[in-house]
Amino acid sequence: MSFGSIVFARFASTRLPGKALVEIGGRPMLGLVLDRARRVAGAPPLIVATSDRAEDDVIAAFVEKEGAACFRGDLDDVAGRALACADRYGLSRFARICGDRPFHDPGLIDRLRAMAESADADLATNAQRKTYPPGATAEVIRTQALRAALAQTQDAEDREHVTRYFYDRPDRFRIVNHEAAAGIDPRLSLVVDTPADLDRARFIAERLGDDVATATLERVLDLAAEWFARNASKLGTAA
Repeated sequence: MSFGSIVFARFASTRLPGKALVEIGGRPMLGLVLDRARRVAGAPPLIVATSDRAEDDVIAAFVEKEGAACFRGDLDDVAGRALACADRYGLSRFARICGDRPFHDPGLIDRLRAMAESADADLATNAQRKTYPPGATAEVIRTQALRAALAQTQDAEDREHVTRYFYDRPDRFRIVNHEAAAGIDPRLSLVVDTPADLDRARFIAERLGDDVATATLERVLDLAAEWFARNASKLGTAA
């Protein structure tokens, strides 16, 4: 059985143009994602799956400089791109890592992989019941299950959101869900999709310093909580 990590990234973004390569703590965001992905146990193959559009040439060039593999496919059919990438690299299961999650938890991927293999699951996830915050969710997907799902749907939403078909039809797939430990606040978003998100990520990275790639999720969330408290009046939320 071959397992790998696939990072999904693209340059275009309506709310935060060029967000994949914006600087956070002196490093492009995609670089931070790769730094943490390299800490997945066993150093499995690491591939960045971007689009075949000219605008994503900068992503491919950056990935090449980083020494990671790059796969290019359809911009909008992200699920199809995922399947084609997994097939290209002979992956029977893969971790799905979004390129706008600079503080994703490699230890969580290890746990989900173990769960998937132990339960012979089609999808191991911590997002079926949302006890983790956005930006800290993860999935391990069986390639053959994704192939079966895509054979059944041409819905644009299913094709854009890789595992939507699984969650909408849980009776058709073997899904195992991991829930957060006590103390993890699911309201503390870590996704970088807006200028405010970028400000939060830079705040966290600045305080982590050289520990950005190794910091635990708990430490990252403590800093996120501090940022939200400092910006509560600006965001219109309670501290």
